[in-house]
Amino acid sequence: MYCENCETGDRTNDGITQIQYAAIGARIRSRRLEMGLTQAQLGRLAGVSGSFVGHLERAEKIPSVETLMRLCIGMDMSMDYLVMGVRRECERTRCALYEELRELLDRYTRNKSGMTKMTK
Repeated sequence: MYCENCETGDRTNDGITQIQYAAIGARIRSRRLEMGLTQAQLGRLAGVSGSFVGHLERAEKIPSVETLMRLCIGMDMSMDYLVMGVRRECERTRCALYEELRELLDRYTRNKSGMTKMTK
């Protein structure tokens, strides 16, 4: 379940989402610039070289999951967003909807239980 503001990658005929390395690179670059960091500074935060950050931004290299994780930590970004474009706000919305549904279900269960007792 994704909202209209999220990117979800390109799906193949079998429904599997393809990882879009150019989009990952664009997200890294956008966040790095937003934070006012150079490639070298971000590289130091993530334990890679600045030139490797540049390669990632241009989708010339494929990062390991460990490198993606370190980049996410350094950029205060969720892995979902970096890899798939799922925004944190969407996660919050999903959690809020879940809580609301749970409250409604609890209320319904209590009301149904109370009505059963009243009819006996």
